[in-house]
Amino acid sequence: MRCGCPECGSFMIHSESDHACVCPDCLARCYACQGTGTALSREEILGMKRMMEIKTTDERIRDAQKRDE
Repeated sequence: MRCGCPECGSFMIHSESDHACVCPDCLARCYACQGTGTALSREEILGMKRMMEIKTTDERIRDAQKRDE
């Protein structure tokens, strides 16, 4: 993947040593495309699962109501 520097717009180079992209012009570092620091905790994943279950239940209720009309 080739990313543009968020600071100056130049193409960034991937650095294997620190899991970041480094701009050759302004030396800015970016971790966005590497996903660094974006891991979800177990609790966050379980919360998302619960929200999906709630949404699914709500959708089932709406479908049942439409059939009854």
